[in-house]
Amino acid sequence: MPLPPLMGRQLPVIGHFPYIHGIGADSFGFFLDGYRQHGRIFAVRDTFNTFAVLLGPEANRFVLERETPHLSWGAAYGAEGSRVMGPTAMALQDGEEHRRRRAPMMSSFRHQNIAAFCDTMVELARSQTGTWKEGQPFDFVGEVSELTFRVACAFLLGVQVGEDYPRFRDIYKKMFRPVGLALQAAGLPYMQRYRDQLGRLSASWIADRRAHPREDIISRLLEAGLEDKDVMAQVLMLMFAGHDTTKLSLSWTLATLHQHPEYLKRVLAEQEEVLGDGAITAESMKSLPVLERAIREANRLYPPVSLARRGVLEEFELGGYTVPKGWKVMYLPRVSHQLPDVFKEPERYDPDRFAPPREEHKQPYAMVEFGGGYRTCIGKELALFEAKVVLSYLLRTFTFELVPGQRIEAANSGAMTSPKNGVKVIAKRTGRRVPMEKAA
Repeated sequence: MPLPPLMGRQLPVIGHFPYIHGIGADSFGFFLDGYRQHGRIFAVRDTFNTFAVLLGPEANRFVLERETPHLSWGAAYGAEGSRVMGPTAMALQDGEEHRRRRAPMMSSFRHQNIAAFCDTMVELARSQTGTWKEGQPFDFVGEVSELTFRVACAFLLGVQVGEDYPRFRDIYKKMFRPVGLALQAAGLPYMQRYRDQLGRLSASWIADRRAHPREDIISRLLEAGLEDKDVMAQVLMLMFAGHDTTKLSLSWTLATLHQHPEYLKRVLAEQEEVLGDGAITAESMKSLPVLERAIREANRLYPPVSLARRGVLEEFELGGYTVPKGWKVMYLPRVSHQLPDVFKEPERYDPDRFAPPREEHKQPYAMVEFGGGYRTCIGKELALFEAKVVLSYLLRTFTFELVPGQRIEAANSGAMTSPKNGVKVIAKRTGRRVPMEKAA
């Protein structure tokens, strides 16, 4: 079988490097053009690698459904990822090494643990919004970033505001600056000083958990026999995945709802019917299908992770093409979510596409905002639950207005679907106070 057709628009020497790595280029538009020109499988290249771009449900199934000898996470991200998160981070592992790290963490993400965290999420949202000044524009992305970081620290690490939180937040933010990530991925030792600081800080956490185990990720990993450096590699990975992706999901959901006021009215009516003046509870979050569809549609249009890679360990055939050993593959959730034979009028905002009887997402691997298969995002349930709790709190205690004249658009570059210029809003308090479940 032939090789996948190579996309045009190459630059001398570096090929498609700017589009693959999201540097000063419209990656989304480029890969969407590739689909229109070549269909669901085509090739791109940078200075050192050739990538097979795989799009659509069948390609997503091939990459995600089960462990395969053809593909490897480590072969795609190993050197670059290990310089950022550490060589033992779960996301960089395959096979038994991946399972050994994932298994002890699964218990922390059980439904009952997530549900029990509902009041804490509400209290953190109340604290974060307490300083908002009415009538003054602010960037919602920045505010919700701080909130989701607090939630992630509390749920994943058991680290609350006022303990080691300020120091950890400062170290983390410096580590994951975009320029820092680029320098570290390029092989420059940008992160070492921050790794050393984090090592000193985390030593106290680990010593405390050894002496007094808790129901948190650190304790679970220590019980499984992981070494200290290995534990912190998993913590960094989970913080990045659980904080950055959730802030984007919340930001895009709020923005798209306020761009479509008719659907927002339906969300608010559902809130009034289900919650009224009562507490936000884990049980009530199960009865918000209108809000959940708004979240799913925002994740379809703007999935937090827009592209991911695998290394090719063995040659394989797919869709009439041969992909050789030594290549890499890319699957692109955002482009796959735009295929018109999967989602009707894919560019249109339409949360009801997820409602019966349409349920366009029911085709296996049509929606891959959380990956899929044996490596489905470990925090999938937590992310959706957090989004519903936080949005329910915000929509009941504030009314929002998008600042007029701004362009809310995706940056269209890199692996994350971020708002290019943020989401500027004006918030006004409704005067409604949301009680805590335990006090209600």
